[in-house]
Amino acid sequence: MILSGAWEVCRKDWRLFLRDRTALLLSLALPIFLATIFAAAMGGFGGGGAARVHLLVEDLDQSARSQSLVRGLEANASLRVERALDTRRRIADGKAPAALVIPAGWGASVGSAQQQQLALYRDPGATIEQQILAGALLPALLGSGDEELTRGIVLHGMGELGFSFEQFPGMRSIFDSTWEAISKWADEHAAQDALPGAPQEDFDFASFVPRLVGMRVEDVAGGEDATQKSAMQSHAISGIAVMMLLFGLVAAGGTILEEHEQGTLQRLRLAPGGGSAILPGKFLFTATLGCAQLAILFVFGGLVFSVPVFRDPLPLVVLSLAVVAAATGLGLALAMLAQTRKQLEGFSTLVILVMSALGGSWFPLIATPAWYQKLGHFTLNAWAMDGYQAILWYGKGLGGIWLEVLVLLAIAAGTSAVAARAWKRRFLSTD
Repeated sequence: MILSGAWEVCRKDWRLFLRDRTALLLSLALPIFLATIFAAAMGGFGGGGAARVHLLVEDLDQSARSQSLVRGLEANASLRVERALDTRRRIADGKAPAALVIPAGWGASVGSAQQQQLALYRDPGATIEQQILAGALLPALLGSGDEELTRGIVLHGMGELGFSFEQFPGMRSIFDSTWEAISKWADEHAAQDALPGAPQEDFDFASFVPRLVGMRVEDVAGGEDATQKSAMQSHAISGIAVMMLLFGLVAAGGTILEEHEQGTLQRLRLAPGGGSAILPGKFLFTATLGCAQLAILFVFGGLVFSVPVFRDPLPLVVLSLAVVAAATGLGLALAMLAQTRKQLEGFSTLVILVMSALGGSWFPLIATPAWYQKLGHFTLNAWAMDGYQAILWYGKGLGGIWLEVLVLLAIAAGTSAVAARAWKRRFLSTD
């Protein structure tokens, strides 16, 4: 009897569940959408392979040896090489994660005591890209086909490990001495780390490999606090701010549907201004609510995590107003297109989560394939994240975010027009 009764309860709940389109959407469609997005971002969709790191190359040498090196880099499947000028400024402006500069006279100096150093300019906030780049540099350099260059890289690397070049006559002594140097280095660092108050540092593969092959590494983006930690904190605060803003403003816009179901909307149409004042009033309410949300979250990020929100507040305020306008317009448009509050909750959850994943609210778009980045910029999240990163990480002013502001205002105008048209057709058609 108990089993029979339990089965009947189960069948009843399944019938109700299958009738609930919102529950079906969230339980079945949403996981599929999100799994597809994450797989695509990681390069596992459509046979596109992993994302290639954008590397700028500035060849000031223009020798046969430097050209051979550039061709070796271009042949590496992990790199997307672009020959460019003024690469230091471009990295500082966030145009690419790294740039390799080959100085004039480098080719002729290879193998000599006065060998010139290659310069690697980096954006330390591009954490994943620096790891991929470090892994690609060594095989690209060693596989260039230049025996003298390869030998010079190996000798320099042995020197970085503490090996004495005077001991090169025998390969066995080379191995033994290198192993001893590595062991001594590891023991010294272990002893230092064991001291009370000693700073605990992780092995930095992305910095070690360029130094091993004789490159001069310089981090040129991120301002005074150019660390991977500060970059990720800036991205986390702004990413969560945009996503939660969308959720909050969609919910606020949904009060129209709730008031319609309760009959309150009909009474509001009798108030001064009539039905024409309701939608602008809702826009004003949701926009001011969004401004308060962003202000609280950014102040929190500035005080707790030292995110530089107070460094130049004017561009941050201008961008935030544009983000709020776009998010408010989207929230009202979704509310006007939904038939019920429950339908709005299910559909908006799917839309916002997909937009957040595509638009870079969860992870930096620079780590994804080029086609994914282009697709992401069909969302307001991507433009908002571009603007916030430009301000908080790259230190740009109003002149550096004008495109993002214009796009966000265009989104606000378009979605608000959709909301106004749906409002007039749905609620004012009997006027």
